[in-house]
Amino acid sequence: MIEQNFIDFKQKRDLGAMLSDTFQFLNAEWKPFFGSILKISIIPILIAICTVVYSTMSSVSFLGDFDQVTDYDIVNLNFSDLILPISIAIISYLTALASITVAALSYIKSYTAHKGFVNYQEIQNLTKEKFWPYVGLFIIVGIIVFFGMLFCILPGIYFGVVLSLSFCLVIFQNKGVFDAISDSFGFIKEHWWETFGILIVVQLLIAVASFLVDLPASFYQTVDIGSILKDQDTTELSSAFADPIYLSLIAFSYFVKFILYIVSIVVSVFIYYDIQEQKNPSSDSINEIGVE
Repeated sequence: MIEQNFIDFKQKRDLGAMLSDTFQFLNAEWKPFFGSILKISIIPILIAICTVVYSTMSSVSFLGDFDQVTDYDIVNLNFSDLILPISIAIISYLTALASITVAALSYIKSYTAHKGFVNYQEIQNLTKEKFWPYVGLFIIVGIIVFFGMLFCILPGIYFGVVLSLSFCLVIFQNKGVFDAISDSFGFIKEHWWETFGILIVVQLLIAVASFLVDLPASFYQTVDIGSILKDQDTTELSSAFADPIYLSLIAFSYFVKFILYIVSIVVSVFIYYDIQEQKNPSSDSINEIGVE
């Protein structure tokens, strides 16, 4: 039995079809899809947002203290007041991304396997099973891409594109971390340029959307700073960064960015299945061709 609005991921698609089918999938599945992800990842998401907001406040407070000290007093500054909150924010943010990614991929795996019907318990179990392998894979991929970018930008870009689908191999093909990394090179072979092109377009679209999401906080902060400067009270300048409304807008923008990140995950799955179908057409696709 196939769900009426079922979107078959196992098809060959060009960029336009991937984008349109991504929004069709999200339109049809938004409630169970985002609901499942939030049930699993809401705590890491909230922790990430709170730590980011707190690190913003800590950074402003530290810079305010830094501005008031002399060269002789700088050694007395406690840099842990700046480094620790930022480090915790980065770790929390990456943990939230890991949880979201595994939950989203697990949902799509269940959705595809059951032709549009999903089993939440199955999704939850798979997320728990694959969370730490994903974290390990994320760290290794990050190190590879980092050193590729460090020595020469082009190798970093190359490795980034090649390994971008390794996460799908862990979930959809049940690969181990190192198998997923090594198999990514063969999987994406002859499909590197099309994958690179699609990823660039998608990331540009998400970057534009993220910029628009940041506008309310930026606009509010600009108005607030303008008001402070108008009163010629520069000592209150740091208060603009600790304004509750500004911090609330920052928190909201980060939450929306998590949603936008989920959109990029769905597109990545379409890329994965597009390459998979070009290499090894599924029996479902063959049967559909026979019917036609």
